[in-house]
Amino acid sequence: MWDCMLVGDVSCIPFFLATVVIGNSVVLNLFLALLLSNFGSSSLSAPTADNDT
Repeated sequence: MWDCMLVGDVSCIPFFLATVVIGNSVVLNLFLALLLSNFGSSSLSAPTADNDT
């Protein structure tokens, strides 16, 4: 960011802020999708005893 501000102008700030916000939302979305898929795959019902012998 500092390199862009040294070469360019203050117009670099919105670009980097948008990049940080979008990047954080993508990482958060991927983490939540992974978390919710793990909860969805597990069974929340009580285990049943299958005695086939």
